[in-house]
Amino acid sequence: MSFQVSVAINDGPFQKKTVSNSTTVGEINNDAMLIWKDTKIVFDVSDGANDFGPSTTMQQLGVTSISVLYIYTTSFPCPSGDLRSIVPAQVRLINQFASAASNLFNQQQSSAPSSSTQRAPQRAAREDDEGDMAKAIFNRKVLDNPATLKSVTETMFFKLKNDMGKLSYQLPDLVERFMENKNQTYKEFETMFRSFVEEEVHKEEIIKNNPNSVEAKMFLEAKKNKELINEQYLHSVTHHPEDMISVTMLYINLTINGVPVKAFIDSGAQKSIMSMACAERCGLNGLIDRRFASMARGVGGTEKIEGKIHLCDVKVEDAHFSCPFEVMNRREMDLLIGLNVLRKHACCINLKNQRLEFGNGTSTPFLQSHEIDTHLKEIMALPEEEMHMEEQ
Repeated sequence: MSFQVSVAINDGPFQKKTVSNSTTVGEINNDAMLIWKDTKIVFDVSDGANDFGPSTTMQQLGVTSISVLYIYTTSFPCPSGDLRSIVPAQVRLINQFASAASNLFNQQQSSAPSSSTQRAPQRAAREDDEGDMAKAIFNRKVLDNPATLKSVTETMFFKLKNDMGKLSYQLPDLVERFMENKNQTYKEFETMFRSFVEEEVHKEEIIKNNPNSVEAKMFLEAKKNKELINEQYLHSVTHHPEDMISVTMLYINLTINGVPVKAFIDSGAQKSIMSMACAERCGLNGLIDRRFASMARGVGGTEKIEGKIHLCDVKVEDAHFSCPFEVMNRREMDLLIGLNVLRKHACCINLKNQRLEFGNGTSTPFLQSHEIDTHLKEIMALPEEEMHMEEQ
């Protein structure tokens, strides 16, 4: 019996793979050297205690239809040489939010009042941590010692590939430079990192040797701004971790001519839009008034409106609503409910209860993120890469 699992290779985007209990690792990826299932390692070719290899089956790994697999191949960089040091980016993110939630809970449990005097030692500790790392890397001794520079370069490359989250806070400029070419080879990184260290050492030497110069003051001001940004970031992660997660857009289920449709709710859109593909699925081609063909101009550019459906019967839950729709050839959007329909039917977007409420008392829930992803990938047939926002 076959089923589908989500698979990410070398921290790339997730793909759906159809497998069965007898499917082997080699059939999914013959170069696999390490596999995480959900939040633990289940396959490690370096583990001598188990006979892992391309012939290992999904059943042996305990893979089910709800499993998420993170596969790392021989092409994935591992400077430390220890495969088990590789941690999936998604797992690291989960751990970061868990840590932030734990910190928040512990702070709330504390009976001691919060004050600037209490926060001062914490802030000082963070600044010391940042300062120690900067001093350890950005100094002339490191730059002039090939062996030390090589060691630091390997460490930074490994951290950027496997634990970028912490470095994003400690060395944001380095992370930003790395993200300009995140798929770079170690040799490319080696050149880039040396150049980066030389620039930082130059700045530190100017600040030290000529602190009253215009250039030194400019570097110091930039440094203080970065420290403030880092403090605000840490506060946000610790106290408001939900702000770090992408917001799920608002969709609802509805029916047109007996055909189920997932509609995007957009109060910022003046008109309601239906794609030509949706009109065809719902058998509405003959109702398109092409006398209303025109051009639509917006933030995304200019697109052609094929015509207008003046009265479309839309069923939400057990209620029926008449709605007008402009018809456009857009594959990335099936149906958009704009302000004209929302106002016509006195709709209320209730974010507290996560529901769209109509003036006649009808209420329907907003869809969960996994339902929206399924809709966009299967109904809209979008390429996988368009579904992902790399942390990018």
